[in-house]
Amino acid sequence: MISGIGDENILLYVSDLKKYFPITTGRLMGTKGYVKALDGVTFTLREGESLGIVGETGCGKTTLGRTILDLIQATDGNVYFNLPKEEMLRIMELENKESTLREEGKTDEDPELLKVLKELAPLRREFSTTKMSGRKLSKLRRYMQPVFQDPFSSLDPRKIVRSIIGEPMKVLLKMKVEEIIAKELEIIEEIGLSEDHLYRFPHEFSGGQRQRIGIARAISIEPKLLILDEPTSALDVSVQAQILNILRDLQNRRGLSYLFISHHLNVIRMMSDRVGVMYLGKMVELADTEELFTDMLHPYTKALLSAIPIPDPETKINRIVLEGEIPNPSDPPKGCHFHPRCPVAMKTCGWSPVNLSNPLAAMLDPVRNQEAKDIVGIQEIIVDEDKNYLQILFAPESPVSESNLQLVKDLIEKESLLKGGVVFEAIKDVFIESESNSLIITMVDPETPKLKEVRKGHFVSCLLYDYNYFDQETSGSEQVAEELISDKG
Repeated sequence: MISGIGDENILLYVSDLKKYFPITTGRLMGTKGYVKALDGVTFTLREGESLGIVGETGCGKTTLGRTILDLIQATDGNVYFNLPKEEMLRIMELENKESTLREEGKTDEDPELLKVLKELAPLRREFSTTKMSGRKLSKLRRYMQPVFQDPFSSLDPRKIVRSIIGEPMKVLLKMKVEEIIAKELEIIEEIGLSEDHLYRFPHEFSGGQRQRIGIARAISIEPKLLILDEPTSALDVSVQAQILNILRDLQNRRGLSYLFISHHLNVIRMMSDRVGVMYLGKMVELADTEELFTDMLHPYTKALLSAIPIPDPETKINRIVLEGEIPNPSDPPKGCHFHPRCPVAMKTCGWSPVNLSNPLAAMLDPVRNQEAKDIVGIQEIIVDEDKNYLQILFAPESPVSESNLQLVKDLIEKESLLKGGVVFEAIKDVFIESESNSLIITMVDPETPKLKEVRKGHFVSCLLYDYNYFDQETSGSEQVAEELISDKG
């Protein structure tokens, strides 16, 4: 939920945007699941602002840009672009209200939520690019344009540069031939090339020159927003600097807004006014650039920024190395998506029976814990995700006993004190089920963090900061979170 916008001029408002790619199988192309590339992303972009989007490969950065442009159709959520100020602020107010009511557990039948949805429905049909008709959307095309990562594949190799730059003006602006010719010359010089380059084909240019041409095509129709998807990652370092300088000059002259997508942290820092950090399809932190780079709050952001190299061999780098692999986006963890790799995860962060099954089997191995040899007759460990419990099933000839129960509880307490023992802390209860001759281990219900403003203009999606910052004179919860990260990280 994004709030506290005030009287700022919002150009782009993305609300709870989702994109799920179906996983098909078999000859009949049945769907067996979904890859959740975007899973409820919300943010705003102001007029003339640069918003950097950063995260590991596969976090959903490129999908975000393409979905906003409607190059990929959204699964759910809304994108509002270039609206009158009063209408934009009213829509944001209603979207935030709906989000708050749903967090409180209200359903569509609730009168208060029903009233909000009734007012939102026509506004979404009229103004949301994910809901409006194709004819209305085509009118917005000229105002938001992409600049792609690979400048060669994004340019038509059969056309000369003049046609590449001029065609958008002819189609979208209905300009006269003489106007287009004058505009082509103006733009080609603005990006640092000359008139004779207009009569060459893309293969005759270097990578940096091709990217300049891609930028020229994007700005030819006077857009308000450029979505830049890794615009310099395929270029040499020296050429990168030239392209970045061109983009900054264009922004200053034309008042452009940028959604700047990159995995290059130093580029993001140089080009962005604010930065959003993504992880596994979700926005986990959003703040002003300098505040995020100097006083980051989310544990993932701390780990990500600790990887930035420092050009001083005598400076000690406190690098945070994350354990484990990035989870499968088709089966993301419950609760907080980052919790399986988080060095300061808590018992409510989303641990499930699946997370506990292997540690529990290791706990019951006599090689690891000698006292486990006294627990005899275990047949198997059954995981039930739907009911949020595990079942230690005993053989019929070995009835489960109170001594077994106490031994398991003692081992759980012992394991919870070890490194990585937080998954054992997430155990809610252990009890005997005589009917099935088993021990039942229930888990704590997971909590899902929401993107919340914990400081003025600083949004974080983490249970460590799940409190109302503005109702407290001292940030007690924030201090506890910082101490935890400092001690464990």
